[in-house]
Amino acid sequence: MAFETILYDVADGVATVTFNRPEAMNATNDQFYREMQGLIRDIAADDGVGAVIITGAGRAFCAGADVKSMNPDMPLLARRARHRWILADILRPLVNLEKPVIAAVNGHAVGAGFNIALAADILIASETAIFSQIFTKMGLVPDLGGLHLLTRVVGLNKAKELCFTAKKINAQEALSLGIANHVVAADRLMDEARKLAGEIAAGPPTALAMIKTLLNKSSNATLDQMLEYESYAQTLAYTTPEHKEGVAAFREKRAPNFRKA
Repeated sequence: MAFETILYDVADGVATVTFNRPEAMNATNDQFYREMQGLIRDIAADDGVGAVIITGAGRAFCAGADVKSMNPDMPLLARRARHRWILADILRPLVNLEKPVIAAVNGHAVGAGFNIALAADILIASETAIFSQIFTKMGLVPDLGGLHLLTRVVGLNKAKELCFTAKKINAQEALSLGIANHVVAADRLMDEARKLAGEIAAGPPTALAMIKTLLNKSSNATLDQMLEYESYAQTLAYTTPEHKEGVAAFREKRAPNFRKA
């Protein structure tokens, strides 16, 4: 699988997606989005992948949209169609990917880059990470799902502050706001991300897929709705080979092997 803007590999059930335009601080362009569109679809279909890490090459995670590639003369309807394509075919599939996703934020994650990181399930930040909803500096509105994703993490008023001011926050501030799950030394970032991803990838894939899907629904569902979803999901989980393997491993006092169940 050859890419121009991404590096990709799979090892021990963990897929690593590295944004690879370091000369542009991994800024996004249409080639990047086309490659991500196909890659997310392939990862979803690959039973050998149990967890995903997304990170950036060089000193940035992703610096947002590549200003040099912007077309200020693009007609409004064409611009809206492009934006809808990115949201429908890249952002939504990434959020809904039925495999846990870890963002390993190695440096600047600003604009669309910040929101791609928020689309992950767990965010591990290097001590050098910087985050910003930088859009108002360009006279723009937060995109790539940021208006929804950021509010869910930090709350409405804090999201308004970050979006209105475009202020930069460091890794420790991101941790205190709940944006980052963990902050680690820069030279330990990928080791820690791979360790966590490996632990997750060893888990029961069907149960993990259902857990992620239902947790994503939880903030927009009532208690009664979530209890109903839970009853269906748990009933299904009891019928899976993974559950049988978990019970057998417990009785035999050994670690379960869910990937071969």
